[in-house]
Amino acid sequence: MDFLVRAAIPVAIGVVLALARKYMPVAPVSPAQGSTSMLELEARFGSIQTFVGLSMVLVGVAFVLVTYEAFVWANRYLAAADGPAEMRLWPQSAIWWFFPGFGALCFSWGITLRLWAWLGQSHVPALYNYWSSKKAGFDCAKLLRWFGLLIATPIAIFTVLAPPMRCSLRDADIHDCGYAFAGCQTYRYSDARRMTVIEGFRNRDGKLTRRAGVVIDFSDGRRWSSAEIGDFLPQPDSALLDLLSRKIKLPFNRVQAEGDIPPAAPR
Repeated sequence: MDFLVRAAIPVAIGVVLALARKYMPVAPVSPAQGSTSMLELEARFGSIQTFVGLSMVLVGVAFVLVTYEAFVWANRYLAAADGPAEMRLWPQSAIWWFFPGFGALCFSWGITLRLWAWLGQSHVPALYNYWSSKKAGFDCAKLLRWFGLLIATPIAIFTVLAPPMRCSLRDADIHDCGYAFAGCQTYRYSDARRMTVIEGFRNRDGKLTRRAGVVIDFSDGRRWSSAEIGDFLPQPDSALLDLLSRKIKLPFNRVQAEGDIPPAAPR
């Protein structure tokens, strides 16, 4: 299966490039913008191609860092509304990187050309894009715009809905907020009836995936699990165990997966 996946990637790239050459021909530029002779454009832009490529890389890195920090800041800002907390559990750090990474790949070229146009005459980057696209055999800017629309934009929408996710362990309770408009729930430590340390969860084949955490059952039948938020960890956070031990005077049971926890005893 892994071999098929690896083999499919170059095939998919080849198909995309073939379709781009067929359906995204290079749009002509206005004669007023200058000569479109490939020999003249090669002599004009060949020497700065490396510089433009490096500039695009720098723009991409800046895009990644700025958008990543913006998502993290929004997540922390919303968490501050929960008031003082002895500990906060955050979403998986990986979710903040998806849009910055894909966005950088899709938008860095267009941003670089736009910045170039702001710094000088706008026809120069237009000619450079024409020359570069002619060599590739398709309209590079148009293809990347479509990638941005079909790939980066949906990822951006899903990521924009993620900052509300956090879990604040406060003095008397746990304030747990879900994805997007799922809302928040509050669990009082005094209502806890059982604490269980789990090693992970089982997939459809019954194989255990390591994602350690603490599961707490409450008197009203609700259940909270620290494993549902945060990164995949082989062992539960010791600081979290210490805090829960102080707040909830119950022993920790231990099982492999949440599904192995026996039903709660009747009240």
